[in-house]
Amino acid sequence: MIENWEEFYEKMEKLSLSDLEVMIKELYQKFQKSKAYSDDRLNACLTQRKYLINRNFIFTPKVVKHIERVNSILTKSTAKVLKRTEFLYSQMVQLKAKGDDFLDDFNVEGTVAVAYNGEESILTFDKDENNGQSDYHAMADVLDFTNNAFEYLRTFSISYGGNLFPGETDDKFIIDETMELNWNIELLSAPELSSIEYFCYASHILFVDSRYSLSDIIRINDFWNEVKVTHQNWGEKLTV
Repeated sequence: MIENWEEFYEKMEKLSLSDLEVMIKELYQKFQKSKAYSDDRLNACLTQRKYLINRNFIFTPKVVKHIERVNSILTKSTAKVLKRTEFLYSQMVQLKAKGDDFLDDFNVEGTVAVAYNGEESILTFDKDENNGQSDYHAMADVLDFTNNAFEYLRTFSISYGGNLFPGETDDKFIIDETMELNWNIELLSAPELSSIEYFCYASHILFVDSRYSLSDIIRINDFWNEVKVTHQNWGEKLTV
């Protein structure tokens, strides 16, 4: 909880974009040292930064192409991760059915995320829509480090919890109703984006729910798809 929050918000809302980012960097350094899970003041500043940038943002044809690029990558990533998650689950079921003596249980989890790994993770444009007021690399680092609520844009998880007999199969597939819907709502309903026929749910999370501004998003050049399999064995127990 922010102490004297009215005073803090009043001060924050008067800052220019460049001055606000100076405050963000200072708060970020303190946050890193604190080892806390979250920082309300830092989050408030990032939210205000997103508001300032998006409020004056102009959807030029070049910008629309980059928004389409990001959405296309996230749409394809969602489908790939979902497919691989289900594929690996099927493989694990077959392994279990063959009598693997380690597998008491298992879980397969797939994730889609934005990553920041240095300069190559951010695109550099000839024209800066914010007139040099934003340090996109520094802000990308802050956003990546503090994006706890939306660490992953999409997550798919399948856990095994039954008992299979020899020759038996367990065909379990993820039903993802979000893929059936077009998430061209709220910010993504802008008339300038009407040429993009479909926005995936991951795009909705990134553009609308996260603290990434439009200027940050169109510069993203690093996405991360991952599927993890957890093999679980409960160990030996004494029989009473």
